Amino acid sequence: MKLLLNDESIIKEINSYLQELNGFIVSENNKTDIEQLAKCVSQIHSYDLHQSNLPLYNSQWVINQITNKDNCKYKNDIICALEMMSKMENYNPSVKLKFDDKKFLTWDMSNSNWHNEYKTGHIGNYVWDIAVILNYVNNPLFSDTFLESYINYSNKKLTLILLYINLYYIQVVEAVMNDNLKIIMPTTKEILNNNTFKTEIISYETLSRLQILGY
Repeated sequence: MKLLLNDESIIKEINSYLQELNGFIVSENNKTDIEQLAKCVSQIHSYDLHQSNLPLYNSQWVINQITNKDNCKYKNDIICALEMMSKMENYNPSVKLKFDDKKFLTWDMSNSNWHNEYKTGHIGNYVWDIAVILNYVNNPLFSDTFLESYINYSNKKLTLILLYINLYYIQVVEAVMNDNLKIIMPTTKEILNNNTFKTEIISYETLSRLQILGY
């Protein structure tokens, strides 16, 4: 669905889904609630917002957040890791698939909650939105149900590399917001030394069961 800048009906639809999302408290959801939450997020992601003028969250935006930090001894390493992640995000050797980076992002990082309405939001890759939700809840059982439901409702392709890359973006942004870049350095060093990192947010069993593997 194409969103024209004057298409108030689509903005109204997104706002109605956001109102539904704001009825969920992610830390207290049971399996049924998580399934409905994932369905609502996938519905919002079904809109193509290429013509929207909302701010864009992507790897360059994250790099800019680090670049603007003054007198930070970790800055160069983090930027280098972000640039590596960005190259990997845009490289797919097995299939020629363009990942759309113009979806409405349902989670408001600045307030650690769902967005209230369209006009206050941002757009970006749908995997960014999935990653920020999983990272906030930080519970493998939630991740399992949410990812399975999202895949079923959206029919979108999720890959291991894209999930991990966007998790790193989110964690860097959080480190900037908390003015504590040191906390992201263990992960940054893993990326620089091994081109990958480990996370407990999504279990191996979930990745295997849902066939979220490789590129």
